Amino acid sequence: MVDITERDYDLLVDTEIVVDVILGNAQLTIRDFLNLSEGDIITLDKYAGSGGDIYVNTRIVGTGDIIVIDEKLAVRLQDAMDSDNVVRYFFEEQMI
Repeated sequence: MVDITERDYDLLVDTEIVVDVILGNAQLTIRDFLNLSEGDIITLDKYAGSGGDIYVNTRIVGTGDIIVIDEKLAVRLQDAMDSDNVVRYFFEEQMI
């Protein structure tokens, strides 16, 4: 277990991160992918209304409902990794 000093914590929480929200996945062959054209539909593996998975780097940190605010997509957090685990993960990823 890594000890995180208050200084390290202060540096870490001011670090900007990229958050990705994944709505679902689909498996296609390269041929099928190359044959896609505008208007084609790719069916995802999740059911409508099931929300999205929230990732930082390659690690899932939570899930949420997809909503629209001012004509932009947003995610309403439903379930998230506890803050101690998030800080420890970022620290171990050497994000500071």
